[in-house]
Amino acid sequence: MFISEIYAQGFRCFESASPLQLKLSPGLNILVGPNDAGKSAIVDAVRYSLWTRGDDYLRPDESDFHVDAGGIRATEFVICCTLDGLTADEEARFLEWCTNEKGMLRLHVCIRSTRRPSSGGGSVITSQHRSGKDGEGLPIDGELREYLKATYLKPLRDAERELRAGRRSRLSRILGAMPEMGPESKPAAVGAKATLLDALKAADKNVSENDAVRGIAKNVNTAFLDKLSFADDPLKATLDLGAHGSFDQVLERFELYLNAKSGAGRVQRGLGYNNLLFMAAELLLLQSHPDQVPFLLIEEPEVHLHPQHQTLFMEVLAARAAATDEVPQKQVQVLLTTHSPQLAAGADLDTMTMIVGHRAFPLASAHTRLAISDYEFLRRFLDATKANLFFARALIIVEGDGENLLLPAIAEKLGRPLSRHGVSIVNVGHRGLFRYSRILQRKSGAAIGVPVALIPDRDIPPKEAKALLGDRKTEDELTAAEIEARMKTLRRDVGDPVDAFIANCWTLEFDLALQPLLAESVHQAVLLAKSSTRKPERRAKIVASASEEYVQWKRDGLSELEIAVKIYAPVFNTKTSKAEVAEELAAILRGRPDTPEEMRERLPPYLVQAIDHVTKPYVVGTPPFADHDDDDDPEDPAPPEAAV
Repeated sequence: MFISEIYAQGFRCFESASPLQLKLSPGLNILVGPNDAGKSAIVDAVRYSLWTRGDDYLRPDESDFHVDAGGIRATEFVICCTLDGLTADEEARFLEWCTNEKGMLRLHVCIRSTRRPSSGGGSVITSQHRSGKDGEGLPIDGELREYLKATYLKPLRDAERELRAGRRSRLSRILGAMPEMGPESKPAAVGAKATLLDALKAADKNVSENDAVRGIAKNVNTAFLDKLSFADDPLKATLDLGAHGSFDQVLERFELYLNAKSGAGRVQRGLGYNNLLFMAAELLLLQSHPDQVPFLLIEEPEVHLHPQHQTLFMEVLAARAAATDEVPQKQVQVLLTTHSPQLAAGADLDTMTMIVGHRAFPLASAHTRLAISDYEFLRRFLDATKANLFFARALIIVEGDGENLLLPAIAEKLGRPLSRHGVSIVNVGHRGLFRYSRILQRKSGAAIGVPVALIPDRDIPPKEAKALLGDRKTEDELTAAEIEARMKTLRRDVGDPVDAFIANCWTLEFDLALQPLLAESVHQAVLLAKSSTRKPERRAKIVASASEEYVQWKRDGLSELEIAVKIYAPVFNTKTSKAEVAEELAAILRGRPDTPEEMRERLPPYLVQAIDHVTKPYVVGTPPFADHDDDDDPEDPAPPEAAV
């Protein structure tokens, strides 16, 4: 049995007109997205519907009812979890509560909560748990509810406390629920090997007969309790290990802890290690207990974990959530929320769902515009730095380090700092921009409300650069059809929420050098990067020399294109790196006195438009999706007469 769909209407951020309808797979399900998108509300929806094991008691309150744009709070919410894949035993157990849909038995577990004003102020909230697709079936309670309870690991959990001995400790419940503990809770048959209960009672007997223990107990009784007792109600104390109580009380004395690195022995370990130990214990119970649905809710498992341990944990979790033919291990269904790019990078895209604007967008191949080859590509190259795209409020995808370093400074000069607008930059390091942007494009239905700006190079050099290029064709040597084909290629997958902002002429650095009021700063940055000096006096001389050379070029009557070619030549000839030039230019731009309005006029228009696209309010439109061929889709082919 597994949860195949979660439905929520009128619950928290899920309004009645646009309810949550989230389909889940039997294995691993990962929810990603920006803050306040609805990820925790989805987890809590399952907790309200199925309940969870542990001490947390859930009861709907007024804040769980959706508040619309006009400030009106809903009077009802409905949450329904649909369970499929019932075994024969489960079908028999839930037969009266199941719904027959096209010959298949499905179990719908619904909670319907209503609120009404109280005469004394506040609200009276009532809830019912029922079966049926509309929550109109038989009530679900007793043993059935116990069977359906999920295991929940909350964020910022105190793993050490959960694994410590104590009354009603989580560890004692895990141990008590393990099938292996059943026979150990009873005395062994005559001639059989002693059980855990026998061993504890024997230890208890040895302890209670210890001379020191007996002496302390005798002193307590004779020196104090005898004098504090009534004649008809004598008080007498026993000092032992307490093995005479229930087996649950025995289990409450157990602790699970990590040994010291050198071997046995207890030491204080870090929060991350204790969290790994706790999650391992919960997974052990889920995959081995016969009377529990193996369903696990985890919020932010990355808490306290080193990035490498996040990767290891995801590998273990994926293995436990995978279908298996091994009898001892049941498949565990997992619903996990995360803000960790490291976890997201290590996960399969098919297991992920983006939650944006309180709507669910599965990233499996049936839903995105990614080609099959794209999924294979992303499994190899989607690392933690690129996985930021799953958590951004807006996204800029660039081809290299130059754009990655320069764009934040340019956005600041425009008065639109990227960090303040929740914009992430993804540097793909090559021409495969669309392989990443297609993650956020849908085959059908509503578009994801995360604006994406692609900033590719036009890569068509002007005729003034012919001396640098050798046999490579310049713009005047290409036909209008060839240029049009190139531009069409760069914009072929544009559509909500993705737009392409293409360099006006050649590359980002060249286009900046082409701007009359920025060219001098670009030339200074190129020469500073070329020198690699850190000495202030030497850098000041280079800046002055660059300014003088730029002024002389203008006096000599060179055109803006000719000047831009001279500035860009060291970059093109790899005498200095684009990253170093970008770093120097970013510092120069930040130190310039331009106002945002002045900088807006001085920058290439496509850069201004790109930053506006990701920092201004975004309205999702109708995506102009084109036919997409999964097999024959060359990714950003090289420009005419590929660059040397």
